[in-house]
Amino acid sequence: MKIRSLISVMIAFAAVIFFVPQAAALGELPQPNDQPRHEVCTALSQAAQEYYHDDNSYEELSKLSGAADTSDSYRAMQHNPLFSQLHSLMASTHTHYTVYSGYGTNSLAYFWNSTDAVSGSDTYVMFYSDIPGNADGASLNREHVWPKSRASFQTKNGGSDLHHLRPALSTVNSAKSDHTFGNIRGVYTSGYKEGKVGDEVCYLVHSSADLFECKDDVKGDVARILLYVYCRWEQPNLYSDLSSDLLPAQEKDSTDNGKKAVESLDTLLSWCESDPVDTWEMRRNDLVGEVQGNRNVFIDYPELAWRLFDREAPADMPTPSSKSEKRLLGDADTDGEVTAMDVTAIQRRNVNMTVTAFDEQLADADGDGELQIVDATYIRRFLAGMTIPHPVGKPLAEAF
Repeated sequence: MKIRSLISVMIAFAAVIFFVPQAAALGELPQPNDQPRHEVCTALSQAAQEYYHDDNSYEELSKLSGAADTSDSYRAMQHNPLFSQLHSLMASTHTHYTVYSGYGTNSLAYFWNSTDAVSGSDTYVMFYSDIPGNADGASLNREHVWPKSRASFQTKNGGSDLHHLRPALSTVNSAKSDHTFGNIRGVYTSGYKEGKVGDEVCYLVHSSADLFECKDDVKGDVARILLYVYCRWEQPNLYSDLSSDLLPAQEKDSTDNGKKAVESLDTLLSWCESDPVDTWEMRRNDLVGEVQGNRNVFIDYPELAWRLFDREAPADMPTPSSKSEKRLLGDADTDGEVTAMDVTAIQRRNVNMTVTAFDEQLADADGDGELQIVDATYIRRFLAGMTIPHPVGKPLAEAF
């Protein structure tokens, strides 16, 4: 079931440039995800930088206030300017919808060949267990990370959204069932079971407490998916059980029981912080964006999760945008130092060559709002201890 057709392979290697929010044409399969798992992402991708502009730039979004009342996740949605703006952004740029079932050219499983690939191969990363698996029908489940029994969608709209749905081993998915995400280890001394794939424990389940705990290095992925579904699909029962009359009336499904998706807001944010965005997750966001048109903003700017609930983001939390840590002007490759490599990075970008990690704001060494070869010259002069005329912007190598 996983072997791509000749047409799919040709499409996968086609050099097509996409501009957000334009989605891929029906059936087009982007290049397979070739980034490593669990390598912390310290720079926004080019696609991410192009997605946020005007009223949806980070600078403007960060000015918006979040929830005035977080006592439950329904109240946190109400009169929340940031929530409204993020929903509008992700909904208005969502221009293409995938199909839940089958393996056809518009199905989730078809696009997973690209978005959820293991190191550019034709094998999926199976969610929760975080191991390669085969989409052979016997082991693959199309997993609603936000349980469909607790949502106003089933297998369409939010129930077939590539940002939300993930491939999972059927055994792990069955154990997860529709339990609430939460912490079990260190909280309960008995009553739970450990689930293994091979020799590795990849989840804990406490059925009587209605809790499921995934691997530590998958928890951030879960948190950011739940935040996306909460905002994009306006599902109010994120961290609070809610009665049916508070659920979205326009799409309400008869099986939506209103139970919460995660045990608490503290757990949600803790998981988001403890497992930072990795380079594979950022690349997946790019690839889904090529298909659907929209992005998961909480992958690009996880710090917005704290602002959404009127909390202060951890100062030392690594993020793709580096908005939560000090950065050096002139550090074009975002490695934390101003070195000769930054000169090389600027030169490569200036002739449209690939630069793995690059921040145009930092690379603009003379602060004139343009990226030019003169910026590389400024960095060379700085490294040589020479005087740098700097009429505008911040001084080179100043932390901000």
